[in-house]
Amino acid sequence: MSNSRNFGIFLFSIFYISINLMGATILHPGFSQDIPNTFSVSSIVLGKDKPLSMALDQKTGKIYAIFGANNGEKNFRNQIYVIDSIQNKLIDTIKIGSQENDFLSNIALDPVKGIIYVTGQHLVNENDTTFAFDSLYAINSTDKKFKRIQLYGETEEGKEGSLAGISVNPVTNKIYIGSLYPEGGNPGMYEIDGNTLQPMHIDKWRYGIKDIQLDPESRLLYAGARYDNMISVINESNNKIIDNITAQNPIAITLNKEKKILYEAGTDGKVNAIDLSSKKNISSIQGEYVKNILYNPNDNLLYIIDQNMTNILSKDSAGTKSTAIAVNVTGNISNKFETDSILDDIVLNPSTNQAYLLGHNGNSSKLFIVKPH
Repeated sequence: MSNSRNFGIFLFSIFYISINLMGATILHPGFSQDIPNTFSVSSIVLGKDKPLSMALDQKTGKIYAIFGANNGEKNFRNQIYVIDSIQNKLIDTIKIGSQENDFLSNIALDPVKGIIYVTGQHLVNENDTTFAFDSLYAINSTDKKFKRIQLYGETEEGKEGSLAGISVNPVTNKIYIGSLYPEGGNPGMYEIDGNTLQPMHIDKWRYGIKDIQLDPESRLLYAGARYDNMISVINESNNKIIDNITAQNPIAITLNKEKKILYEAGTDGKVNAIDLSSKKNISSIQGEYVKNILYNPNDNLLYIIDQNMTNILSKDSAGTKSTAIAVNVTGNISNKFETDSILDDIVLNPSTNQAYLLGHNGNSSKLFIVKPH
């Protein structure tokens, strides 16, 4: 990459793990363990563009994915790719708006109604000035019809932020979207009524929300405020903050509801386990640059995607660029998968305990289907 000279050399650390997901064992550098099992892995090629986000419909087995243009090729970020995870093949595309004006970024699904919710930007030219509107797209997965809800807009030139994480509560029929603006803009979070599609802006943070995790049963919402260095615990019924948990640059969060543990990944490469009863960090896993985390309640495995920045930033490197691991309740790496692709997103199918990873290697994008032994 052309910007690699601007970065220092990153030392890639294989995961030395001493984490007890049910207790308070802390990571230490001298810890070692036997080589873990390797995931059972297969893959399908989806095209050339870089993957951005995906969502899985457990009822139909369909995966909906968004891609961005790669290597300067034609931009089709107004399309959603539909993948049949049972047949492992691309079966359809859904076009949203126009290629010149609609740019999709993040996706979630209402598993009850089958409505796809996508965040993005809609460009509008007015009097020779282009305005970029942060927007929510509500898409009927059956007839592919959609509605565009504009949330916030400013001139495209100099826009210093955008929408971030999105999460759907099928019980209350509400959609929550993070609005991350490090400078100016409209930071915070949006709550959208799934019936009326009317948005409400929640302004409780200086810089806004990066990732959102919902617990529909307890009606609690966990909002990761990356630049505010905290995770806010919010009562969904009145949108009041119950607690603010200190966290260093949280970029991804996932929840173990049974044990009341919130896992958060920060820009320092750590995955921290936070006991929600005491609001304290009880254990940590050190990676290099953790891109995403996801907890599977069915097999009690915490899935982690870690990127090897040394190889990613090295133009000629053909080595491992991403590692996916699954950590079990005994504190050991249960399964591991290394690839020369850059892994970007992960979804889980709890009914089959299969994980789906989106990655790209500069030439093609792949969907990896991984299953622990």
